[in-house]
Amino acid sequence: MIRAEERRELWRAGRVRVFPDGAPMYVEGRRSEKVMVLFEAHVRITRRAGNGEKWLACRGPGDIVGEMALVLNTPHSANVVTVRGGRVLELSYQAFDMATRRSDAVQRALLRVMAERLRSSDEERSAAEQHVLPRVARLLSGPGTDERPAAPLRFQHEIADLLGVSRASVVRALSTLRASGVVSTRHGSITVLDPAGLTRFLPD
Repeated sequence: MIRAEERRELWRAGRVRVFPDGAPMYVEGRRSEKVMVLFEAHVRITRRAGNGEKWLACRGPGDIVGEMALVLNTPHSANVVTVRGGRVLELSYQAFDMATRRSDAVQRALLRVMAERLRSSDEERSAAEQHVLPRVARLLSGPGTDERPAAPLRFQHEIADLLGVSRASVVRALSTLRASGVVSTRHGSITVLDPAGLTRFLPD
């Protein structure tokens, strides 16, 4: 997660873009030479598998994507597509590299993000093998930026697309959360009533 002071350093080096829903940010196997810091967008990360795609992860406001291709100097290893569009900060590799060299805060941010990425990948792989419920709870409890809270995920299809699962499994998970008084649902929309209560459903 990129913190406020770190984003201020990056802001000077990048430009704001707005991605619509369903827009590709990165294509597996291609080079783009861009790093993206998500302010409002939620993205799904997948990789080719046989004749289809394998779900890898989802990212939201406060996250950074595209940094591994920069560090490793390789083409992007996965597809990144917006499920919910919004503002992102786009930096060229050169601008991001200069900001990293110039700012200790940005250097620490990059190291922390990579460490968090390794840890969260392990957790997501473990969660993917378990019930959908903890994954839905984790997604609904995700933080936004310090200055601007993340817009809540309001629709079942958004959550299903982000997690790479069926809408029916999301409906079952939301039913459990609703029965516990943690969320309410109406006409397909979702409202979190008890953010702290979501932690009861997260993996240990």
